[in-house]
Amino acid sequence: MKTIVHNDDNLKENEINNIVKRAKVLIINSNDEFLLAKVNGAIHVIGGHVKKGETDQETIVREVKEEVGINILFNKSEPFINIKYFCKSFPNKDTNTMFSANYYIIKNDDKPNLDKTNLEQSEIDGNFELLYIKKDNVLKELKNSIKYAKNKNVIYDTIDVVTEYLKRGE
Repeated sequence: MKTIVHNDDNLKENEINNIVKRAKVLIINSNDEFLLAKVNGAIHVIGGHVKKGETDQETIVREVKEEVGINILFNKSEPFINIKYFCKSFPNKDTNTMFSANYYIIKNDDKPNLDKTNLEQSEIDGNFELLYIKKDNVLKELKNSIKYAKNKNVIYDTIDVVTEYLKRGE
Protein backbone atom coordinates (compact mmCIF):
# COMPACT_ATOMS: atom_id res chain seq x y z
CA MET A 1 0.00 0.00 0.00
CA LYS A 2 1.23 3.45 -0.88
CA THR A 3 1.24 6.19 1.79
CA ILE A 4 1.31 9.90 1.06
CA VAL A 5 2.35 12.12 3.98
CA HIS A 6 1.81 15.87 4.28
CA ASN A 7 3.91 17.22 7.15
CA ASP A 8 4.68 20.90 6.63
CA ASP A 9 5.31 21.31 10.37
CA ASN A 10 7.94 18.52 10.39
CA LEU A 11 6.27 16.75 13.31
CA LYS A 12 7.50 13.39 14.48
CA GLU A 13 5.00 10.59 15.17
CA ASN A 14 5.80 10.71 18.91
CA GLU A 15 4.71 14.39 18.95
CA ILE A 16 1.18 13.47 17.84
CA ASN A 17 -1.35 13.39 20.66
CA ASN A 18 -4.57 13.31 18.62
CA ILE A 19 -5.41 10.95 15.76
CA VAL A 20 -8.39 11.36 13.46
CA LYS A 21 -9.09 8.34 11.25
CA ARG A 22 -11.15 8.30 8.08
CA ALA A 23 -12.15 5.51 5.72
CA LYS A 24 -13.15 6.25 2.14
CA VAL A 25 -14.12 4.19 -0.87
CA LEU A 26 -13.57 4.82 -4.55
CA ILE A 27 -16.77 3.50 -6.16
CA ILE A 28 -16.46 2.57 -9.84
CA ASN A 29 -19.25 1.15 -11.99
CA SER A 30 -19.05 -1.17 -14.99
CA ASN A 31 -19.17 1.85 -17.35
CA ASP A 32 -15.81 3.03 -15.93
CA GLU A 33 -17.47 5.91 -14.12
CA PHE A 34 -16.43 7.12 -10.67
CA LEU A 35 -19.20 7.92 -8.20
CA LEU A 36 -17.97 10.97 -6.32
CA ALA A 37 -19.55 13.47 -3.94
CA LYS A 38 -19.48 17.24 -4.25
CA VAL A 39 -19.81 19.51 -1.20
CA ASN A 40 -18.99 23.22 -1.09
CA GLY A 41 -17.53 22.92 -4.58
CA ALA A 42 -15.07 20.18 -3.58
CA ILE A 43 -15.34 16.86 -5.40
CA HIS A 44 -14.28 13.96 -3.22
CA VAL A 45 -14.44 10.24 -2.53
CA ILE A 46 -17.37 8.82 -0.52
CA GLY A 47 -16.52 8.17 3.13
CA GLY A 48 -15.88 9.81 6.45
CA HIS A 49 -14.73 9.61 10.04
CA VAL A 50 -14.19 6.24 11.68
CA LYS A 51 -16.26 6.31 14.86
CA LYS A 52 -14.93 4.94 18.14
CA GLY A 53 -15.09 1.13 18.08
CA GLU A 54 -15.81 1.06 14.35
CA THR A 55 -13.66 -0.65 11.70
CA ASP A 56 -12.84 0.90 8.33
CA GLN A 57 -15.19 -1.61 6.74
CA GLU A 58 -18.07 -0.65 9.05
CA THR A 59 -17.39 3.02 8.38
CA ILE A 60 -17.54 2.50 4.62
CA VAL A 61 -20.81 0.54 4.79
CA ARG A 62 -22.31 3.27 7.02
CA GLU A 63 -21.01 6.18 4.94
CA VAL A 64 -22.18 4.67 1.64
CA LYS A 65 -25.63 4.19 3.18
CA GLU A 66 -25.66 7.76 4.53
CA GLU A 67 -24.26 9.50 1.43
CA VAL A 68 -25.43 7.27 -1.44
CA GLY A 69 -28.51 5.60 0.04
CA ILE A 70 -27.52 2.04 -0.85
CA ASN A 71 -26.53 -0.99 1.20
CA ILE A 72 -23.26 -2.60 0.21
CA LEU A 73 -21.37 -5.66 1.30
CA PHE A 74 -17.81 -4.64 1.96
CA ASN A 75 -15.12 -6.76 3.55
CA LYS A 76 -11.83 -5.67 2.02
CA SER A 77 -9.21 -5.59 4.71
CA GLU A 78 -6.42 -3.69 3.00
CA PRO A 79 -6.65 -0.15 1.63
CA PHE A 80 -4.86 0.60 -1.62
CA ILE A 81 -3.62 4.02 -0.46
CA ASN A 82 -3.32 5.99 2.78
CA ILE A 83 -3.02 9.77 3.05
CA LYS A 84 -1.81 11.40 6.28
CA TYR A 85 -1.69 15.02 7.39
CA PHE A 86 0.37 16.07 10.43
CA CYS A 87 -0.92 19.32 11.92
CA LYS A 88 0.87 21.20 14.70
CA SER A 89 -1.31 22.99 17.26
CA PHE A 90 -4.58 21.80 15.77
CA PRO A 91 -7.36 22.17 16.79
CA ASN A 92 -5.71 24.05 19.67
CA LYS A 93 -2.16 24.98 20.67
CA ASP A 94 -1.68 21.94 22.94
CA THR A 95 -2.79 19.41 20.36
CA ASN A 96 -0.82 17.96 17.46
CA THR A 97 -3.14 16.03 15.18
CA MET A 98 -2.57 13.37 12.57
CA PHE A 99 -5.38 12.89 10.07
CA SER A 100 -5.13 9.46 8.46
CA ALA A 101 -7.44 8.38 5.63
CA ASN A 102 -7.49 4.85 4.24
CA TYR A 103 -8.87 4.51 0.71
CA TYR A 104 -10.45 1.36 -0.68
CA ILE A 105 -11.90 0.37 -4.07
CA ILE A 106 -15.28 -1.16 -4.80
CA LYS A 107 -16.91 -2.03 -8.11
CA ASN A 108 -20.64 -1.38 -7.84
CA ASP A 109 -23.48 -0.71 -10.27
CA ASP A 110 -26.20 0.07 -7.71
CA LYS A 111 -27.83 3.43 -8.42
CA PRO A 112 -27.83 6.03 -5.66
CA ASN A 113 -31.12 6.35 -3.78
CA LEU A 114 -31.26 9.92 -2.53
CA ASP A 115 -34.52 9.20 -0.68
CA LYS A 116 -32.56 6.88 1.64
CA THR A 117 -29.56 9.11 2.37
CA ASN A 118 -28.89 10.58 5.81
CA LEU A 119 -26.74 13.62 5.18
CA GLU A 120 -25.11 15.74 7.87
CA GLN A 121 -26.27 19.34 8.12
CA SER A 122 -22.90 20.57 6.80
CA GLU A 123 -23.37 18.40 3.69
CA ILE A 124 -26.89 19.77 3.15
CA ASP A 125 -25.66 23.34 3.66
CA GLY A 126 -22.78 22.63 1.24
CA ASN A 127 -25.23 21.60 -1.53
CA PHE A 128 -24.21 17.93 -1.44
CA GLU A 129 -24.59 16.12 -4.74
CA LEU A 130 -23.42 12.88 -6.30
CA LEU A 131 -21.62 12.83 -9.63
CA TYR A 132 -20.77 10.05 -12.06
CA ILE A 133 -17.59 11.02 -13.89
CA LYS A 134 -16.10 8.93 -16.70
CA LYS A 135 -12.66 7.47 -16.04
CA ASP A 136 -11.23 9.27 -19.08
CA ASN A 137 -12.46 12.64 -17.84
CA VAL A 138 -12.19 12.40 -14.05
CA LEU A 139 -8.78 14.06 -13.56
CA LYS A 140 -9.76 16.97 -15.80
CA GLU A 141 -13.03 17.47 -13.89
CA LEU A 142 -11.24 17.34 -10.55
CA LYS A 143 -8.61 19.86 -11.62
CA ASN A 144 -11.30 22.19 -13.03
CA SER A 145 -13.18 22.12 -9.72
CA ILE A 146 -10.24 23.30 -7.59
CA LYS A 147 -11.03 26.96 -8.17
CA TYR A 148 -14.57 26.54 -6.76
CA ALA A 149 -13.75 24.54 -3.64
CA LYS A 150 -13.64 25.91 -0.10
CA ASN A 151 -11.30 23.07 0.96
CA LYS A 152 -8.89 22.46 -1.89
CA ASN A 153 -7.00 19.69 -0.03
CA VAL A 154 -10.06 17.46 -0.38
CA ILE A 155 -9.73 17.72 -4.17
CA TYR A 156 -5.95 17.31 -4.11
CA ASP A 157 -6.39 14.11 -2.09
CA THR A 158 -9.02 12.86 -4.53
CA ILE A 159 -6.68 13.60 -7.43
CA ASP A 160 -3.93 11.60 -5.71
CA VAL A 161 -6.29 8.68 -5.06
CA VAL A 162 -7.70 8.61 -8.60
CA THR A 163 -4.21 8.96 -10.12
CA GLU A 164 -2.98 6.03 -8.04
CA TYR A 165 -6.00 3.96 -9.07
CA LEU A 166 -5.46 4.76 -12.77
CA LYS A 167 -1.80 3.73 -12.50
CA ARG A 168 -3.00 0.28 -11.47
CA GLY A 169 -4.58 -0.15 -14.92
CA GLU A 170 -7.77 -1.75 -13.64
